[in-house]
Amino acid sequence: MKKRLILFVLEVLAVMSLLGCGAQKYKVNADSGFELDKKAYAAGEEVTAYFKYVATDTDYNFYCENDDVKIKTDYDNAHGYVITFTMPDHDVTIGVKSRNTMTMDYNAHPDVDPSAYEMWKCPDCGTLNAMPFCTECGRKKPGVE
Repeated sequence: MKKRLILFVLEVLAVMSLLGCGAQKYKVNADSGFELDKKAYAAGEEVTAYFKYVATDTDYNFYCENDDVKIKTDYDNAHGYVITFTMPDHDVTIGVKSRNTMTMDYNAHPDVDPSAYEMWKCPDCGTLNAMPFCTECGRKKPGVE
């Protein structure tokens, strides 16, 4: 009987350690667009986040606000961007900055008079534009509906 009780306790402890039961959990705070399997992880646990909102002509820069966390970024067609890191013993915040790399080709329509394009400077990012939207950040030209 005593032997069975000891085996049972050892089995329970083994299951708890495999499932991370009892371990301190830390949160992953993420910008919108990220998908995580869970919101909290134990220190040392591998974290995988997916970023599926991928647009053409856009560069993405994934970052972690915590200096001691080194993220790795990969891409696959099934998940989009795959961001991985090892969870430290504190909460972590991850984010993304994106930049539209599309540029206007003024020679694409030689039949249109270039003086028809009224140049304007984007109030958000300072980019000089000729179209009714900013080629850098996507903001609409002020006054355009």
